[in-house]
Amino acid sequence: MVRPWLWIAVLGCSEYDLGSGIDDENLGLNCDGDPIAEIDVPLNDSCALDQQTGTFTPVVEWSLPANTAYGPPIVGQLNDDNDDGTIDALDDPDIVFQTLNGNLISVSGVTGQLQWSVYNGGYGGESVAIGDVDGDGVPEIAAPSGSATMALFDNEGQLIWSTPHSWGPMGYSDYIYPSIADMDGDGFAEIIAGSSIYSHTGEVLGVGDYGVGGTGGYGALSIPVDLDGDGLLEVVVGNAAYNMDGSTKYSNGLADGIPAVADFDGDGEPEVVVVSGSTVRTLESDMQPTGWSMTWPVYVTYFGPPAADDMDGDGIPEFVVAGYTQMIAFKWGGEQLWSAAISDGSGAAGPSMFDFEGDGYPEVVYADETTVRIFDSRDGAIKMQSFDHGSGTAFECPTIADVDNDGQAEILVNHSYLENGLSVYGDADESWRPARSVWNQHAYSITNVNDDMSIPTVQAPNWDQYNNFRSADAGLPPSQWHDVSVEVLDVCADDCPATLGVVVRVLNAGTEPTPPGLGVSVRAGADGPVVATAVVADAIPSGRSSTGLTIEVDPAALDGAAPVVEVDRGEGASELIFGECDEDNNQDNFEGCP
Repeated sequence: MVRPWLWIAVLGCSEYDLGSGIDDENLGLNCDGDPIAEIDVPLNDSCALDQQTGTFTPVVEWSLPANTAYGPPIVGQLNDDNDDGTIDALDDPDIVFQTLNGNLISVSGVTGQLQWSVYNGGYGGESVAIGDVDGDGVPEIAAPSGSATMALFDNEGQLIWSTPHSWGPMGYSDYIYPSIADMDGDGFAEIIAGSSIYSHTGEVLGVGDYGVGGTGGYGALSIPVDLDGDGLLEVVVGNAAYNMDGSTKYSNGLADGIPAVADFDGDGEPEVVVVSGSTVRTLESDMQPTGWSMTWPVYVTYFGPPAADDMDGDGIPEFVVAGYTQMIAFKWGGEQLWSAAISDGSGAAGPSMFDFEGDGYPEVVYADETTVRIFDSRDGAIKMQSFDHGSGTAFECPTIADVDNDGQAEILVNHSYLENGLSVYGDADESWRPARSVWNQHAYSITNVNDDMSIPTVQAPNWDQYNNFRSADAGLPPSQWHDVSVEVLDVCADDCPATLGVVVRVLNAGTEPTPPGLGVSVRAGADGPVVATAVVADAIPSGRSSTGLTIEVDPAALDGAAPVVEVDRGEGASELIFGECDEDNNQDNFEGCP
């Protein structure tokens, strides 16, 4: 059995109407009006695997000659490599970044070969974002063209549009790192660069009045997330949060800085860590200070972008920052977990995290001006260092993704001072845990992009599911798994051919509860179109089922096909998807109208 180290991804609201049953009073009843209660469900113990702890022996799998850059390199599928008609995780990952000579390039993650290169005029200290901006099934690339212009390119590097920046009062000019997000849930994504928000067609929708997510007069590294849980995203910078039109949702009057967002105190709400020059501060979800901040001595110009993950196994994320001669890991509240020596005169570079060995503790990956280092997250001990690296450092960070679809994570590091511009590290023993084949933007969290490069219409809070930031940790440990199935309990055919009711129950044989809003669909045939849907409103605990759920079906919509009820397909009701240990038990058949 292949271990499903996958993730829940909320893709957004469906175009279909939700079917709540023949009428609301029949919800949870069979065709005779008898209630259908929840039942116990045996766990699918075949999903349990022994803990497999890998070794840690990084080696360079390949390097790309020339094409020097700061980065970070961005990973995602650009092409339908297997010719199955869709671009998704089954296709070969591609690597995209901007070089120091102003080129936007695409590199095959499998072969390391340069695929295309176009002159963009962007700076090699900046980065790009990949995602299906217009919802046509083909991803686009958002890339800054120097300090003056934001541009959108197609998957082959052809320019779609370019629009001048509108920076507002801050006047930031270098190191732009865009993000892609559907801020209003309309099915079309926005491109966010600092405080500027662009439509999928390049129109400037708004510009915020305060910070841009930068520090020291450089950088634009804002984060689109839903801070207040209203279903709409805000643009989070160091001292404010903006609505899609650029109006201010929250502000705090402090200096701008580079943010990271997670639930750092375990209260179910997001908090924000901000690196502002040589100061690190923490904010609540309304961007107001928590009361803790730390300012390093004046010789630290500024710290780089922060990263967050559970570094000590207590179930709550810690955060790590790096600048000048030190990398420092903090617990929420300001307690220092550890510090380690680095060498970065500008202080600009930042870390990334991933649990490569599967031992429950992520490693911290970092590249300064001379060295690529990997630290133990528990105590800061060096687990690997390579001196085959050189960079003037902008606000880059290493990228962690499965770039060749071999079922194992790789580490991607750009170089600006070496003969080679990009190195990809893997494990010599081929023992590293699997990772996603996507890391689509610098301000990366797992729920901001789906496996097929589509952008979630409703972006699930990453802190609810994974609770990390700039971390690739997305899987469950071997003792935990997801497994849902659906069973048909009754078919209400008395009103045929006008209407048909099917009564179903959803079973959870996994060790993890399902989140609320799991969708159930009725299809015209096993792979046919969705003709009716319903939603399991409440979470289903591990080892339990839902109550009965009645779905109303229009028999004419079946067009003669045999009806099939299905859970966990991502088409229909809520489009909430699981990576399951058993994907072959998600359908059940029933008879249509006589």
